[in-house]
Amino acid sequence: MANTIEVINPVHNPNQIKIGDRTVAFMQSQTKLDEDSKDIIIEEAIKILSHCTIPGRKGHITNIAVGYVQSGKTLSFTTLTALAADNGYRMVIYLTGTKNNLQSQTSERLRNDLKTDEGDDYIIVDTNESIFAVDDIYNILETGPEVLLFPILKHHLHINRLADIFSAPTLVTKVKQCGVLIIDDEADQSSFNTYARKNASKPEWEEDDFSRTYSSILNLKKSLPSHSYIQYTATPQAAFLIDSNDILSPTYHTVLTPGKGYTGGKFFFKNQDLQLISIIPDTEVYHYKENPLTSVPDSLSRALQEFLISVAIVVLIQKREKYLSMMIHVDGRCDTNIKFATWAQCTKQNWINALGGPADDFGTQIVRDSFKPAYNSITKYMTDIPSFDEVMGTLIRAMVRTKVHLVQSKGGTVAEQGISWESEKGHILVGADMLNRGFTIEHLSMSYMPRTTKGKSNADTIEQRCRFFGYKLNYIDICRVYLSTKSLIEYNDYVDHEENLRAKLNQYESLAEFSKHSNAMLLADTLNPTRSNILSSKLVRSKLSGWKQMISLDCYQENKQRIHDLLKSMDGKFKNCPDYDGNIIRNHRFAYVQVDEFIDFFKHISYGDVPNITRRNITIQYLIHLRDSMNIKYVRLYEISYQAKKLDDLR
Repeated sequence: MANTIEVINPVHNPNQIKIGDRTVAFMQSQTKLDEDSKDIIIEEAIKILSHCTIPGRKGHITNIAVGYVQSGKTLSFTTLTALAADNGYRMVIYLTGTKNNLQSQTSERLRNDLKTDEGDDYIIVDTNESIFAVDDIYNILETGPEVLLFPILKHHLHINRLADIFSAPTLVTKVKQCGVLIIDDEADQSSFNTYARKNASKPEWEEDDFSRTYSSILNLKKSLPSHSYIQYTATPQAAFLIDSNDILSPTYHTVLTPGKGYTGGKFFFKNQDLQLISIIPDTEVYHYKENPLTSVPDSLSRALQEFLISVAIVVLIQKREKYLSMMIHVDGRCDTNIKFATWAQCTKQNWINALGGPADDFGTQIVRDSFKPAYNSITKYMTDIPSFDEVMGTLIRAMVRTKVHLVQSKGGTVAEQGISWESEKGHILVGADMLNRGFTIEHLSMSYMPRTTKGKSNADTIEQRCRFFGYKLNYIDICRVYLSTKSLIEYNDYVDHEENLRAKLNQYESLAEFSKHSNAMLLADTLNPTRSNILSSKLVRSKLSGWKQMISLDCYQENKQRIHDLLKSMDGKFKNCPDYDGNIIRNHRFAYVQVDEFIDFFKHISYGDVPNITRRNITIQYLIHLRDSMNIKYVRLYEISYQAKKLDDLR
């Protein structure tokens, strides 16, 4: 597998980026935004684009946009798409997520927001459908003004298929001339090499296992001589902690501003006016081995009652919203999801049956009275409160018009196209991974989340489960979140970390400056920053011993010039190695080079395969360690058999 040349070309001057017809048209379509909000979104899109490779210039760059969970990152990269189209970029690729529902969600939003079916500005290309994709792409790039949009699944088969299309002989020359953006939505999920720790004890990188998505992204980058790779995420810990020389490590960053009315971590966990968090007792925190509950826990019953009363009041009586949603997120096991979905459905049906009995029936009265605490709780912050009797008069209809969805790949009830939100008054979604990062649960008001870990949780993982963040001020009075005590502590600590991180990022232009001056990646002892399998360890002992020839035929000319420039700068500094016994093949020479000078040189030596890329990065990482911890100032550089051929030929 080959990689693009690792040269960062001059980026845009922000003042030269124009706001053209496509950007203006898109902003005008966002009728819910005020002018100040539109200005901020455009300003941040200009900043991102100013750090991108100029269309047609050979090279690539990686940047990152950091937002909040559920804060409008899709709006940001759609604005960036329109702005890129106004500034000469012809193709935008979206790595939409690892689940089909995320790809469908992103494709639909692009189709609606950019009006791809109505004009001549954009074409969404489905590379899965057409066997003539190469011809279709070539014809548009050659003759039309349209910008090609490629929303694809973040899966190695889909990414490699697109890389193969761009590598087709018909397209190679045309692609070189194009400005291309690769937008990696939820970039910290699946994109990085997740086998770094596993590989650490293997003696050779050729034996390593490189995660297939990571390898396919490198393959895609190799197929695009001029491109910019933009990571979008609310949890950038992984991107900041991987080695700075990794191809997916960002150079520049942009902190995205949430829109007005956003309710995020600070609102839910640091709010002194609204107490929106309820605690799930430890005895009711489900674990399939250690606490396999055999009946519906009281906290789940209470959450269901509060949610159904919310539907009755907000949707049926007050008509503030067309529908509301509830999320039940327990663990990643299919059998667990089925159990909780069954509990939710059966509990709801039992209440329907009981409340449908005669008003003077003792059993009916007991069930009716059981809803009073939920009614009192859910109306605590409400104005114009309907009476308990009025609510109970509509509650059966609210329950009948509330549907339980099992959201998982095996045996789930949610079709590929997603949920028809407006078809019901209430939705109860039960699932795990498919309800994680990237997936938007419309009008989510109730979250029941007993999922936790015995040890430290990963900060980025738990944060991405916060589907309850978003723009909810219209019904924030009935929003509730049920968590374990451990999770509540972790989320409070994460909010402190997140706000500190964003403040520090805003102080520096590049991540190099941020890394040099900031300690914002520090976390409370309750959390790990990210999953450990992307972080390397035990590399020096196992892999940085002995000699290794590192050949790069893919990048031969570029590397030859860099080596020539280095040797020329060292004229007069070399010393011959003694005792070569007249054998010119053994006639070597060496010179001392400052560590920083050599690191700068080695960073720009390009390799066309993952093992050598990794070997180079880890070597640099170790040299930095030696420089900083052991005060090593020089490396000894050898030129092997320097007289075996004419010097110019060697160089």
